[in-house]
Amino acid sequence: MRRPTARVTASVPFRWLFVLVATALLMASASGCGALADEPADSGGFVSLHRAGGFAGHWDQVTVYDDGTLRTEHQGARGGQARLTGQEMGRLRALLGEVGFADLPRRSVSDIGGDRYVYRLTHRGHTITTDQSRKLGAVDEIIALLNPRLTRGR
Repeated sequence: MRRPTARVTASVPFRWLFVLVATALLMASASGCGALADEPADSGGFVSLHRAGGFAGHWDQVTVYDDGTLRTEHQGARGGQARLTGQEMGRLRALLGEVGFADLPRRSVSDIGGDRYVYRLTHRGHTITTDQSRKLGAVDEIIALLNPRLTRGR
């Protein structure tokens, strides 16, 4: 003879509460609570430039190593490897020497213009995040030097 089994069911209000809480948690984790979404882990290179945003919300990253080798990533997929010329590497080192990381704001991003690219420059434990709405001197020049390398296929 079969024994009757107890069936536990949640009340309708409890189900809706669960759905609302789960949705809120998913939205908070997807938004990153103000951080750049889908950020890659620290690359360990000499310098890295991460670009996120734009109309489609994509992200790309280029990492330059001490020997001038660079590696790109697009949305988490490896893009390729290349090498900076000696002149480009010399220019990059000179510009990094000019950047006063201690004197610049760690984050310089405008609240206006949500479709802008946001760049995150990381070098030896220092990080500056900018959307280039404010001029940051050598940081802007480094972005101009490395930005073409962020383009898919380069």
